[in-house]
Amino acid sequence: MYQIEGNTVRINRRQWHEAGLSDTQLWNDSRNGKLRICGRGEDSCIEFDTDKIKYDRLKKLGLKISDDSKVSQERIFVNIDPDIRTFFDNYRKPNGQPLSLEEVLEHTNCASILKNIKEQKDSVENARKGFGVRKMPKGEMWRQMFELYTKSAREYNCRQFGNVRYFERVFKKYCKDGAKSLLSGKIGNDSTRVVSRRMENLFLALYRTTDKPFAEQVYEDYIAFVRGNVEIYDKETGEVFDPKEFRDKNGRPIEVSKTTVWNYLKKAINLTAIYEDRNGNFDYTDKMRPKNYRKRGQWTMSKITIDDVALSRRSVKGWVYKYQATDVVSGYIFRPAYIIGKPTTETVKEALRNMFCQCLELGLPIGGQLDAEHHLIADMEWLGDVFPFVYFNPSAWSKRAEHTNKQLKYGVSKKNGHTRGRWYSRHEAYKSIRNKVKGDYLEPQYQPQTIVADDLSDIDEYNNQLHPQQKIYPGMTRRDVLLRFANPNIISAPRWRLYRYVGNMDSCTIYNNDYVKAANGEFELIDFESLKQLKPNNYKVEAYWLPEVDGSVERVYLYQGDTYIGEAVNRRQYRYNENTIEQTDEDRANMLHQQKRAAKFDKMIRDRRAEIGKVGKIKPETNTYISNIEADIVESEQPKGYEVTEEWTEDINYGSIAIEQL
Repeated sequence: MYQIEGNTVRINRRQWHEAGLSDTQLWNDSRNGKLRICGRGEDSCIEFDTDKIKYDRLKKLGLKISDDSKVSQERIFVNIDPDIRTFFDNYRKPNGQPLSLEEVLEHTNCASILKNIKEQKDSVENARKGFGVRKMPKGEMWRQMFELYTKSAREYNCRQFGNVRYFERVFKKYCKDGAKSLLSGKIGNDSTRVVSRRMENLFLALYRTTDKPFAEQVYEDYIAFVRGNVEIYDKETGEVFDPKEFRDKNGRPIEVSKTTVWNYLKKAINLTAIYEDRNGNFDYTDKMRPKNYRKRGQWTMSKITIDDVALSRRSVKGWVYKYQATDVVSGYIFRPAYIIGKPTTETVKEALRNMFCQCLELGLPIGGQLDAEHHLIADMEWLGDVFPFVYFNPSAWSKRAEHTNKQLKYGVSKKNGHTRGRWYSRHEAYKSIRNKVKGDYLEPQYQPQTIVADDLSDIDEYNNQLHPQQKIYPGMTRRDVLLRFANPNIISAPRWRLYRYVGNMDSCTIYNNDYVKAANGEFELIDFESLKQLKPNNYKVEAYWLPEVDGSVERVYLYQGDTYIGEAVNRRQYRYNENTIEQTDEDRANMLHQQKRAAKFDKMIRDRRAEIGKVGKIKPETNTYISNIEADIVESEQPKGYEVTEEWTEDINYGSIAIEQL
């Protein structure tokens, strides 16, 4: 907005530049006396007389002179503020809906015009102060601002105000509250809703019951309630709903149509909120709850996922289940544990035992994280001692094992004819053929040994197939990936701790402080210091062990309750031939080992005995009597032949000397 008084116009330097006029033109006009400059910089003020300045300057500044020689601002310069546009784009009504595009454009233009007028108003006041001109009368100021806004509103097609006073109130409110002052509090609220929030909640409460009523039944229950034919109460609080709260201002029941009830029941947020009550947590998690978006890791054995699988072929003894562990990165399946019937905790323990044995055989770490389901693993608290991280899946969809199970079942197993699918599968290729005999559907049955053998064969073929991500692992099978990319940063649990949880256990006794009998063998202690861990007068221990690949047992780990005692190894490897003439180098090495071991035991006992003194007992009165005896000192002469000499002679016969002295 320019400040115009008669033929005198005052603008700032920024407005001069925005009109397309240069500093050279400004300096030439100032030098020729056609305008005056007050101040420096972009905010400096420029004052000129329309009768003196050139016409092209007036045209570019958007000024025109009427027939009665009055000067007015013909063209309006409005900068649309992008921050204001962003504010209205992001604004949400009380009902959660955004503004329409027309509303956004209208409010953005209106706020931008008001902002420009405010800036020009401040510029005019500064210009008058700079030139020493008294303030413009308020009535004239508001009139000029109103006319300027009206011209701008027509040009930018936005809201107009009927009079100066109304514009003044809107402008002052904008200066105080900003762009949000242009928005009415009435848009998007509940004032015009026939169905109130409480009515909507009542619809949903009637719809969420476990008998899963139809929308029509909800409508009938609501109508019966507002007419007073039935009472509705809150099961949690015992509150009885009052039909008067669902009436209009004239006291008549608010009756809505079936379509209205259906629309409110089928709103996305409403349907989701009651879906679990109507359909259960399983379907709610499957169809309504957002899923995590993840990516595979880099190293194998970083995450192990375990799950149970029902094999699709029925045995003559019932359904065969298996519990198996799978490496997530490579997809390698460890040997499962099989059972007829539902898996138990012992089945899980056996599956983990198989995995640990394979890891020890292949030189792999035990695993950095266990991905498991809750219902069978919850009571196995020892898993936290073996795995650094244990994650219980809230649902089946977050388990990586489900992906591997599906790939094996509909990949290798289906190709080899070892899976029958399910009769209720959606895809025709996954459906099983149902044989109906005398009105009954019969499933073919197999021997459990056949089912297990086929499954082990399928797993071996699956593990030796090329890894599906050949761009990352070119030419490598799942087994190759497992072995080559094992995580080097995993610190595996020691065997003595691991065996206690998954190993076989035998109760035994330590014999001769030396060995125990367990797993059909004798095992000697590798360190006699472990005897110090035993309880007093208690040589009973528990030996935990796992067989090697060939079925032999080479070591056991001894516990006494929760206390780890030590390790014992199979003494069969240290036997030697007792016939000296038949001994080999191996026999002599084994004999030396046993001799060294016995020497270590003797030294340990000898060192302990050295710390124990030899003592005698004496009565207190005897001690007092001996203390009171006065001893007489009698001098005696040294016998001949007992003189102490410094010289030592080896040829002295002390036996002859003793005989002579008899």
